[in-house]
Amino acid sequence: MGESTEDLLSGLKAGTRTLVLRVPVVSVAMEDGKNEWCFAPEEEDLREMERLGEILSRWEEAVAPAMRVLHPDREGEILELFRIVRAKLLLNRPNKYFFGYFRPGGSSDDGRDFYLTTFDRTLSHLAGLARKTAEDSPERRASGPFKGP
Repeated sequence: MGESTEDLLSGLKAGTRTLVLRVPVVSVAMEDGKNEWCFAPEEEDLREMERLGEILSRWEEAVAPAMRVLHPDREGEILELFRIVRAKLLLNRPNKYFFGYFRPGGSSDDGRDFYLTTFDRTLSHLAGLARKTAEDSPERRASGPFKGP
């Protein structure tokens, strides 16, 4: 494997950005008679979504166990953040219809931008918790204070 967590995060961000900007957005009739916007991924997009999910799984396997041990009081938050990131990588398909990021009077590009903004914010929050976990690890504390960038 040999990928650093920063490489995995970078791959998640870049792949998600490309996917969100490429996948068509369509209007879908809802049971209540209203229309809702949603992504309409094609076969190639589904493969990319699966690939991104695998990257997230590798990152989660690398950082989540330590996060849960060192921050047991935040386990629910950590699990929820991973769930949100995974749902966004899957273009919110588990929610069936979703494109609530498409504001009234806005364009699909505005909706895509807002989707990516919320994805980046959630992933950054999760990555921050992972970095804090690495800084708080007993091995790290034994070797002295963090002198990062």
